[in-house]
Amino acid sequence: MSQELQIKILEDFLHYFLPDGLLDYFEPVMAENHTYKNPQTKKEVPALHLFFDERDNRTAETKDYNPKGFTEETVLNDFPVRDKKLVLHIRRRRWLTPEGKSVVLDVYPALVAKGTKFSTEFAEFLKKKFGYDAHDVSLPWENISH
Repeated sequence: MSQELQIKILEDFLHYFLPDGLLDYFEPVMAENHTYKNPQTKKEVPALHLFFDERDNRTAETKDYNPKGFTEETVLNDFPVRDKKLVLHIRRRRWLTPEGKSVVLDVYPALVAKGTKFSTEFAEFLKKKFGYDAHDVSLPWENISH
């Protein structure tokens, strides 16, 4: 199986777990498993960290821009997957205009709920299901009894 086909299969699979549109604008570059100790329960909490870099999303108007590295990553929490906290690390591309100005293109919908560290979908779910304040950055599912 070719590497291109393997990447396509992986991205098709990831569409089921990630915020809508994320893979349209960002490509997966790495995954790591971590554990954290919950300060309240003292239990080990597994977490899956997925890392993404912005794709080349230049338009006809910005085709003359040159890549200039990436921004610092934005970290956001998304729906847990198989009882693991899911943490997304997203880096945006920096571009240099023909005039020498450094810019970041804004060509995609909001992935983070305003004022939070949660994906838009996850913040809406927490608010509807639990009346949870998405501005509280603790781990909301740790205190929910199953």
